[in-house]
Amino acid sequence: MNDYVRVAPRIVELAERHPREESCGLVVEDAAGVLAVVPVPNVAGRDGGPGPEQAFQLDPGAHLAIARRLRAEGGRVIAVWHTHVDGPGRLSAADRAGAIDDGRPTLPGVDWIVVGMRSGKAEEIQAFTCTGARFVGSPVAWRDAAAAPGAKSRPS
Repeated sequence: MNDYVRVAPRIVELAERHPREESCGLVVEDAAGVLAVVPVPNVAGRDGGPGPEQAFQLDPGAHLAIARRLRAEGGRVIAVWHTHVDGPGRLSAADRAGAIDDGRPTLPGVDWIVVGMRSGKAEEIQAFTCTGARFVGSPVAWRDAAAAPGAKSRPS
């Protein structure tokens, strides 16, 4: 599992901008190994399901555009991140269902980061690695971390 301490402050900053809905995005690594946080619009609810106040769904068009750009530049997606409004920094049953298809990860080799929020503020962050259909999580110590040089945000 990657060390997400360097990008966690940026994820928290983005999460706290929209405290009443689940924020989401990607952590990407460029060809030089530099990590960046890329916010992606949450389109949950557009298909009639729960809205962004209760769920997250990465905008498929934005996700595809980012993946294509990374492929052309030699980079890769290393994690999907999202928040839980007034909830824990753990994968929910819906998160697990979305991350697994037919017993295999939907995004092989990609970690899942969840930010637990309370009253509009980040309280905890956990990163999960999926092996098969099993998730192994570990806390991300972020409160005293400053974003490392090269850890930045890119517009989607």
